[in-house]
Amino acid sequence: MIDEKGSGQSKKMDYMAKLTLALGSFMLILLFSFPFVLGSESLNGTAPYLLYSLFLTSVGIVIGISLTWLNDPSRDISEIKKPLKTQMPMLSADEMAVIDILLSNNISSPTSNSMWQAELVKQTGFSDSKASRLLSRMEKSGLIRRIRDGMGKRVELN
Repeated sequence: MIDEKGSGQSKKMDYMAKLTLALGSFMLILLFSFPFVLGSESLNGTAPYLLYSLFLTSVGIVIGISLTWLNDPSRDISEIKKPLKTQMPMLSADEMAVIDILLSNNISSPTSNSMWQAELVKQTGFSDSKASRLLSRMEKSGLIRRIRDGMGKRVELN
């Protein structure tokens, strides 16, 4: 649970750093255009130039801090992108039935990660050809793995 909060906090900090970077860049553009917009008569004395340099320096510091945060090599980006990799693809009802049977087989006998294809066909009630086509499609998508074992095949979850 702490990891989830840390990951959420890191996402918020990334968002804030990107937002600060965008706003700082916008301010930088405005500050660069400032002397061109005002006439030379309104910039008499040193006070406007000191204020201008102070704002320009502070915006530069804010942009530098944001870039430092976003490019920090010690940050673990894999934690931020981890939930995207664990999402299950859209599965048909038949594919879900096969996965449920394989999962229930793994729970009942934890030492065995696989199941005979013939036994799987019996439990699902599919015809041999339908089961073969379905398992081939699931194997191509990387959901399962079939291993030839003698005259039969063993099916296991990836």
